[in-house]
Amino acid sequence: MLNFDKTQGQLPNQKKYTKVQSNIIKGFVANFPSELLVLFKQRYMEAKAFGEKDPKSYLILESGRYVNYMECFPRNNENLNFACEEEKFFAEDSYELDPRIDNRDVKLVFYPFELDEKNLKPIFTYTYYFEESKRADADSKIDAKASDILLGLNQTLPNVIDIFKKRYKECKSIGDDLLKSGPNVPTFEGELKPNDSCPCGSGKKYKKCCANKLN
Repeated sequence: MLNFDKTQGQLPNQKKYTKVQSNIIKGFVANFPSELLVLFKQRYMEAKAFGEKDPKSYLILESGRYVNYMECFPRNNENLNFACEEEKFFAEDSYELDPRIDNRDVKLVFYPFELDEKNLKPIFTYTYYFEESKRADADSKIDAKASDILLGLNQTLPNVIDIFKKRYKECKSIGDDLLKSGPNVPTFEGELKPNDSCPCGSGKKYKKCCANKLN
C-alpha cells in the first residue's frame, strides 16, 4: 500500500512481507517519481468521484468477505463517533454482503479520534452479534478497557443496534444487486481444510485460492 506522502504500509489481511519483498518495496518507494505520484492522485480523485456515484461499480461480491459500510455508501454522513471517560473514539463497521449468508453480525474496528489520521492504529476489533446471547458471550471475552469503550458506544448511541440492523439490510441489498448482475459466486458451506479443492472451481487448493480472500 503506497500513501501519497511516499510512505508505505502492509495491506490488511495479507501475509507479512519477506525481507526481500520489503527491500524491493522500500527501493521502489525511494525512487518513486513525483510526476507519477501526481498522476496517481489525479486518478484517485477521478475514481473516488465515480465510485461515489455508483459504489457497485467497484464493489466485488466475495462470500465470507466483510466490507466497510462507508465503501458501500460513501455519501452517508452517519458516523459512529462517541465518547468514553472524556476520550473520543470512532468505530468502523463492516458487513458480509452475500445475501445467501444469514450471519446476523457486524465486524467493528475501534480507533481513537485523532485529527491527524496518518498513523492511526486500531485499538481493538469486535464482532457485534444481533443475537443477545452471542453478544453476551463475546462481551465476556474482552478486557476491561474494551468493555468500557463498548459501553461508551452504547451510551452515546443508545439505538446502535437499530443502526447496525439498518446498515446490515442495506449492505445485503447491495449484495443482492451484485449477485444478480455479476458472475456466479460460490458460497462456502461446512468446514474446508487448507488442502481441499477450492469450491470456486479454480482447480487450486483452498489455501492457495479463496482462503486468502476471507477476513
